[in-house]
Amino acid sequence: MSFHHIVLHELILAIVVVLILVLLLIITVLGYSFYSYRILHNRHSWKQIIEYKIMERVVGSDGNDEQDREFSRHLKEPSFRILFLEILVDSGRKFSGTAKKAINRLFYDFKLEDEAWRKLRQRKAYLVAGGIQELAEMKVEAAIPEIKAKLNDDRTVVYQEAQYAMVTFRGYEGLEFLTHFDKPLSDWQQLRLLSSIHHIPELSDVQAYTWLKSTNDSVVIFTLRLIRKFRLMAFYTAVYELLDHTSTSVRVQAIRTMQAIENSATISQFIACFDQQPIDVQLEILKSMKVARSKESEDFLKDQLWNNAAVSIKIHSAEVLVVLGEGQYLREISQKADTYDELIQIIKHALQEKKC
Repeated sequence: MSFHHIVLHELILAIVVVLILVLLLIITVLGYSFYSYRILHNRHSWKQIIEYKIMERVVGSDGNDEQDREFSRHLKEPSFRILFLEILVDSGRKFSGTAKKAINRLFYDFKLEDEAWRKLRQRKAYLVAGGIQELAEMKVEAAIPEIKAKLNDDRTVVYQEAQYAMVTFRGYEGLEFLTHFDKPLSDWQQLRLLSSIHHIPELSDVQAYTWLKSTNDSVVIFTLRLIRKFRLMAFYTAVYELLDHTSTSVRVQAIRTMQAIENSATISQFIACFDQQPIDVQLEILKSMKVARSKESEDFLKDQLWNNAAVSIKIHSAEVLVVLGEGQYLREISQKADTYDELIQIIKHALQEKKC
């Protein structure tokens, strides 16, 4: 066979191989598309069946035998059971009272607890977190020891879900993990935890005082928010002492908390510590004075308006003076010949803000 024939043969062979690969790729894409469509179609139809079953149980109506048989057939599908559990848990968050109890009975009647336990013992973080969430939402008390162990998990999504679950089960007592918690507690997680605490038991001060002294700034900030939410006046002195904290964020939260649980000494304490604070904390003090509307702060605010070098402090001071009814004082200043232009502009801005 000549050289040209060999080259031609190999070229044809290469083209055939490429065509076969392209054909296999097309078949694979079509197969995957069909599989995806089938899953979406199944999820849509299954969702309707599941939601009808939940509605049926919540309103107390009886389904017909054919529907019950169809539902039982679907339950043999692992994917259907997983979707059933997801929808059931989501529905559980939306209902309370008798409806909530009916949803919980569905969870046990169809042995969906097994699915949640199976997730809890998986290796993938999102599955473990899902299992924790489902067991907590359905109040499976037997899961508490295993969920508590997950508080020490290295994966954020797992230990955060475990934290939330412990508070869901035990309320305030579920926050005991904060005593030794050394990871960041995100703002979102703090909000979740706070929303799940509806009351604080008596004689719980010791724990909260410990958290305020934590080396973890996010734990301190969470505790300040907790004090604010429940207006825990007994912690006022401990909160005031945090104005010397190394973290500016902690100091800002301390100012907000002092304002929320203020007493007759609050404004004078704000004034006394003002010069020692970083500018972010100073601005927070001025915001708190605006909320407090105390005439006690007038002279201090006028001094800041005239003598503080920071424009932002001047602006906020002028705005608080307007709220305190000192608009006429500010107008008189702005009309004096010896008042410098920047101050005139600041006063005009503050007066305009009041109009708006």
